[in-house]
Amino acid sequence: MHASVKWHTQAGSHTADNRDAFAHAAQANASIYLIADGSSNYPHSGELAHALLNDLTRGFGQLPTQELNAEQLASAFLQIITTCHQTLRGDFPLAACSYLLLCLHPDAVFTIHEGDCCLGVIDQDSEINWLSTVHCAPNWQGDLTPAQIAQESSRHSLTRCFSARRTSNPDINSWPARPNQHWLLASDGFWAGLCPQTQQLFLRDGHLPAPPTDDDISCLSVIPKPIF
Repeated sequence: MHASVKWHTQAGSHTADNRDAFAHAAQANASIYLIADGSSNYPHSGELAHALLNDLTRGFGQLPTQELNAEQLASAFLQIITTCHQTLRGDFPLAACSYLLLCLHPDAVFTIHEGDCCLGVIDQDSEINWLSTVHCAPNWQGDLTPAQIAQESSRHSLTRCFSARRTSNPDINSWPARPNQHWLLASDGFWAGLCPQTQQLFLRDGHLPAPPTDDDISCLSVIPKPIF
């Protein structure tokens, strides 16, 4: 399962470094696409975001994916995430990040995530339909849309994330797969910091001359290639 991938990112002014990261990897019958967003409030969180994605892609490369169905592959990822939590906590005792993993498998499409990175699909009219649940204080019941969450000042208070100071508790979700489905993985600087019209400009140009947010803005576009 292979896809066309496009990464757009623009550093904000809130921190000296861009703390968003992305990665992707493929095997014969499965591929993964990942983004992570390091916290602006804790030191070395951008480094943690990169380290986590490196470890996840390395762990994926060691899996016998041709022998695993989608459910078994998701379980294997949970074990990899648990191992990452154990191995990275010593180097990053205070850091925290959100992450989102999208897996394309012949049997299914699924995501694993913690925090406020969000999965969407882009329809034929270029409208973004957001799918995944955002793990933040205003959405403690899981019933708010990203547009509603974006208006809440407390949305930066996360109820789940990847951090040595918290137990890892990822969400796993399966999604219907359609031919030529256009997936979008986005940090909160994109889905919450930009209005829909500005999101479209960023998707087109990959840069905003005067961004309306001081957060890092990032999105990963994934379009599976047809199999003949």
